[in-house]
Amino acid sequence: MTMLKEVEVPSAKISIREDGVMHVHIKVSSSFEMENSKEIFEAREFISEGRKFPILYTSEYRFLTPSKEVKEYISSRPRTGLVIADGFVIGSFSQRLAAKIYLKLNKPEVPTGFFSTEEEAIEWLKEFVQK
Repeated sequence: MTMLKEVEVPSAKISIREDGVMHVHIKVSSSFEMENSKEIFEAREFISEGRKFPILYTSEYRFLTPSKEVKEYISSRPRTGLVIADGFVIGSFSQRLAAKIYLKLNKPEVPTGFFSTEEEAIEWLKEFVQK
């Protein structure tokens, strides 16, 4: 897949794919905190140039889970301003459990899906790409 734009920060590598999906690959290996989320938000804001994108989130760390503050922030209106939909690839039981709790308690502002594979997430996110 060709990347149209790419930026890297300590917490993540962020790319805009040619299919119109933004990909955030998280590099944090343990607890995902607010400073990580804010850093990624600023990088997404920079790379998107004000355009909204469906966003794919991946990580090579199967046990990465967000803090309570991050879960609240992810579902908040200020953060979702440049987001059409969120697709998270999750790979562990703890992440699946956190995902179910997140959907019930935080009620995200944008369509949000959790997937076992990157391919499933991308197919779902492509439905939200703005032409």
